[in-house]
Amino acid sequence: MNKVRSVASRFQPPLMPGLLIAVIAAVAFLTRLLPLLLTGTLGGFRGYDDGVHYAAGVHLIAGSLPYRDYVLVHPPGIALLMAPFALLGHLISDTAGMGAARVLFVLIGTLNTVLIGVLLKKWGYLAVIVGAGLYALWSVATIAERSVMLSPILNVCVLAALLALRSGRRPPRRAVTLAAVFLGLALCFKLWAVLPILVIGVLVAVRFGRWLLLRFALVGAAVCTAVMGLFFVLAPGAMFTDVVMAQLVRTDGAGKALMYRLREFAGVDAPEVLILAVAALGVLCIVATAYTGLAGRRRLRAWGDEVWWALLAVVISAVLLTSDSFFDHYPNFVAPYLALCLGVAAGAGAGALSRKIRGQLSGPRRNLTVPLAAVVSVVLLAPTGVRGFVLEPAPLPNVNSALLIAAARPYDCIFFTYAYMGVVSDSLSRSMQHGCASVVDVGGTRMVDGLQSGGPGTPLTRGMSAQELQVSQLKVAQAAVVLSPFLYYGMSAGAIEELRSDFVLTASSGTFQVWARR
Repeated sequence: MNKVRSVASRFQPPLMPGLLIAVIAAVAFLTRLLPLLLTGTLGGFRGYDDGVHYAAGVHLIAGSLPYRDYVLVHPPGIALLMAPFALLGHLISDTAGMGAARVLFVLIGTLNTVLIGVLLKKWGYLAVIVGAGLYALWSVATIAERSVMLSPILNVCVLAALLALRSGRRPPRRAVTLAAVFLGLALCFKLWAVLPILVIGVLVAVRFGRWLLLRFALVGAAVCTAVMGLFFVLAPGAMFTDVVMAQLVRTDGAGKALMYRLREFAGVDAPEVLILAVAALGVLCIVATAYTGLAGRRRLRAWGDEVWWALLAVVISAVLLTSDSFFDHYPNFVAPYLALCLGVAAGAGAGALSRKIRGQLSGPRRNLTVPLAAVVSVVLLAPTGVRGFVLEPAPLPNVNSALLIAAARPYDCIFFTYAYMGVVSDSLSRSMQHGCASVVDVGGTRMVDGLQSGGPGTPLTRGMSAQELQVSQLKVAQAAVVLSPFLYYGMSAGAIEELRSDFVLTASSGTFQVWARR
């Protein structure tokens, strides 16, 4: 093991490793930001979830709290994070607020790339190029890091915790405390953080003992209490229902087959045989990474960091491949650990190969093996970069945001079916200022509707179902921004009836429509 690492470390780039990571970081930044700028969608439509997350911030600065006042099926961290951007939206425009928030997430994705590069640095520049380079370009990473999503925040927190816990880098108490702070913050954004917390908790117990494990648990719990405690005190039952129970009953991925999920892991729609080959390569890299961390280390306490990276990849991949809940951006939760494993495998493999053939080559050719492998790796990553530059989800076809904004501008109280429609029409913050809120998360509210306590049709929390909320909000609205056909785009039967009876169509662009009260 030490021989492999020593050989790998000899082949550092002609540039300083830090400069190499900076170059890869610049590539990651441009890969994430440029497609948004070139398509004019920095402040426009990027999917359902980021509209919900931004709307949670808009509600928060208006004094409307998650769980107590509306359904939010995630911990409150995202509402707090979005509050400054919602304030910018209040002062300037929702498109400006959302655009600024997306730039933040582009930077988070760039930071994730940097952290992967730093963690792989000891394995040589080939490991950095392959691991961090893959993450910089991979569509599995970029799909989430161009939007206001939860997985990039989880990733940066877990990677920071792994960096804090690197073998021998800082005093154990300080390392454990830092890791606990980062992971406590991760749990304030999404419950999926439980998986890396469990794995890293085992790492702490094995490497540092039970007392520092207790410190790890207490510090993490303190961070969670500081961030989430007030929300829980104000609405304990509703928060438990939204954040825990609604997640446990989700079945939106139950019908998605293993091959479908493996394609999303690969980030490319390729033939089945190629997807299986990529999956086999991933498994091989995970095994190789675990081996490098175990080789020559019989004591559990001496296990290398690589063992834990491999374990994170295995645990999170297994859950994603079998979970009843699965969306196209979910593989982003495991992407950093797969990139780490690929980087370790590449660095260790190149080092072992170089050591094996050193005696068979003479002169300058002896030192060409790893640089040549680096060139080949860059060439192989090029198609990944082309694919990663594609904007997903695609921009809305034939939608003129300026037309929608102009059509909605005369009205102060505007209903919209989904939160992102309020952003695209720049009407979300304005309506909130005039006391005309729309449902923050239609899908989440319907999930909670299904958790019934008083018999059929009786919602467990907040007193109104999603259908009743839509109807009540339409009754006081001056205008509505909706999508056609209505039933497909989330409007209840009662809301459709209210729209058609009391409103008239005034403008349309693509599938977007603006209706005004008669």
